Amino acid sequence: MTPSSDEADPTVAQLQEQLAAATVSAREAFRDTTRLIRLLSVLGEPASPETLVDQTLTVLSEVFYADVACVAHVIADRLVVTGCCGLPEDDQAFTRGLPLGSGAAQALAGHVVARNGGLLDPADAPGSIGRLGIRSAVWVPLSPQSYTSNLLILYRSSDEPFTPSDIQVLTSVAVRLRLAVDERERSAVVERLARYGHRLARHLAPEPLLDEAVELLRKLTAADQAWIVTLDETQARLRAQRGLSSEVISSWPRPLGEHDEPAGPGVLRVPVLRDETISALLFVSRQPPRPFARDTWEIMTIFANYLGVALTNAELYRTLEERATRDSLTSLANRSVIAAHLEQALLQRSTSHVGLLFCDLDGFKSVNDRLGHEAGDELLQQVAVRLRRRVRPTDLLARFGGDEFVVVIDGVTQLAEVAEVGRRIADDLNDVFVVSGEQVHVTASIGGVLGTQGTSTPSAMLRDADAAMYVAKGRGPGQVEVFDDAASHRSLDRLDLRSELRHALDRDQLALHYQPIFSLNTGRILAFEALLRWTHPHHGSVSPDVFIPLAEDTGAIVEIGRWVLDQACRQLAIWHRLPHWRTLAMAVNISPAQLRGTKVAEETLGVIRRTGLEPSDIWLEITEHSYLRHDVTEYATTLRAAGVRFALDDFGTAYSNLAYLKRLPIEILKIDRSFVSGVTGPELDLSIVRAIIAIADSLGLSCIAEGIETEEQRVAVQELGCRLGQGFLLSPPLPPEEATELLRTEYPLDAVRVPIR
Repeated sequence: MTPSSDEADPTVAQLQEQLAAATVSAREAFRDTTRLIRLLSVLGEPASPETLVDQTLTVLSEVFYADVACVAHVIADRLVVTGCCGLPEDDQAFTRGLPLGSGAAQALAGHVVARNGGLLDPADAPGSIGRLGIRSAVWVPLSPQSYTSNLLILYRSSDEPFTPSDIQVLTSVAVRLRLAVDERERSAVVERLARYGHRLARHLAPEPLLDEAVELLRKLTAADQAWIVTLDETQARLRAQRGLSSEVISSWPRPLGEHDEPAGPGVLRVPVLRDETISALLFVSRQPPRPFARDTWEIMTIFANYLGVALTNAELYRTLEERATRDSLTSLANRSVIAAHLEQALLQRSTSHVGLLFCDLDGFKSVNDRLGHEAGDELLQQVAVRLRRRVRPTDLLARFGGDEFVVVIDGVTQLAEVAEVGRRIADDLNDVFVVSGEQVHVTASIGGVLGTQGTSTPSAMLRDADAAMYVAKGRGPGQVEVFDDAASHRSLDRLDLRSELRHALDRDQLALHYQPIFSLNTGRILAFEALLRWTHPHHGSVSPDVFIPLAEDTGAIVEIGRWVLDQACRQLAIWHRLPHWRTLAMAVNISPAQLRGTKVAEETLGVIRRTGLEPSDIWLEITEHSYLRHDVTEYATTLRAAGVRFALDDFGTAYSNLAYLKRLPIEILKIDRSFVSGVTGPELDLSIVRAIIAIADSLGLSCIAEGIETEEQRVAVQELGCRLGQGFLLSPPLPPEEATELLRTEYPLDAVRVPIR
């Protein structure tokens, strides 16, 4: 049976309704899909976080027919708009923010809130937004957490509500927007971290480094407050800050253990490690307290690593700068600072002048030789302390080198003021020092000069003060002299000689003369002493008392000493080939600088043997003033075992250290000419010579009297028991040819070596 049309109508209507509903659903699904695809395409585009938010809000306003689409951040119970489509850029919502309505307040708890019509409270659309006639709104948290501070908000002027499908799409977009922004911000932060690392690395001083670091830290973490605390052994110190109140700032420094801030959602702390030790702490906070982004701690840790490296580099630079400008022994400025300071002082326009004092210690070498280098260093440190007490804080005190100090005096008007300061310094130093448990006494020879702005130069002032110092030293220890033209000429001559000496050997300006050493009992020659002579093409014959110290100062003495030993051995080898002179000996002076090195003994023996001599043919003369280290003792012992003989030169002129006679294989004592010249005069010199000869006899040593110039002196030392002598009375130093001729006319007693005793 066919159903009637009346029975079919309800079914058709039902189908039509279902079709209509399906069509609407399909249309809505298509619309939602289209919306989502469009939004996802925007979210997938490469853009900065700010551009991404702006583009997303523009599309949201279009696809949801919203008058206003914005992202807002809660600060102190107000909604501060951080991105918006639909409001002018100068709207106060971007600066002062908007009152927090009930809809936004509920959404901050992590719920999506949608209101329209009568359910929309006027407080939900405050300020300029309310003047748009808003009738519908939705608030979507940007974070699924139970507490959030960022909302996505859409406002409509129509009564059309936001449907569940709208809310579903908006929730998905909000989550994706937050993830996309986080990802881009993370990439931006990584880039900024790299840039910030370079910015930190450019600082070479801690204070500007920490000041910029705290500002960068605040920007990186989007914090309201940021501060950096450094830790030492007892205290924590606030070194840089942004946003802290004056009350908090005044509470620093704090004892260790009281520097931590209470933990909470609005405070983060990260340590700065250096050599696996916490050297500083980074703090950031938000007011009112609210959580930071999830990766903020990781960002701060990376930043802390950059800061740790930058602080290490700054400290290394400070150390290098200090080494470059500070004397490591005394902590005074070094010579590199002097010229710079003088140059700056001489550039100042002033009616006053610049004074310079050049101080050289008298007697320092004796202390250094007698007590050792460590005692010498201690003495220099004590001298530096006394000088600091004398000079003003505005003056520059520097160690020029060795036992030389310089004082630059600002604001003086005349040379007499410079001299007066010099005298006060000399008086301060002219007192006993206790070094290594012993009392020692040194003085200072001081030269002064006055510099004038605009005309004087640092090099000229140093040269002139040095010249004046040498004039003072020539007058005796502890003297002060100010610069004059004569001193300038002497200074120039000395500098010229110092430079020329480096080339004297290559230019054949050095030569050896030989002075015979006689047996006073027989009048026969037993040995020669090799004496170095320097003939300069302009200065003529330069005294050994002048150029030997220069050679020791410049280090040229090592090469020159090696040449002297070689030439003396060659000459003795020639004389040994003369009839009857095979037993002749040669005395050669050696400097302490020649005794430094691990193979010195082997090299010395090598020179002797290459010329065909025996080690016993050579006497090595060591000056008593020399600092004789323990390795020198080993050197001497090795050579003595091979047959080389040792003489102690100038015996009695320095601190007579009898320990040298015990430590070294000495066979000969040479009585200094200053005592020999006085044996016919005051009883004191005669007693000293008698004592020296008695010491030599008791130890089984020989004595040589130096500087015998009169027959009376020869008779006196011979009567005292001295068997050997040399001096102008017997023979002056002779060139090789004249010495050879002397040997040809002088016939020894026999062909065997005469005992030196």
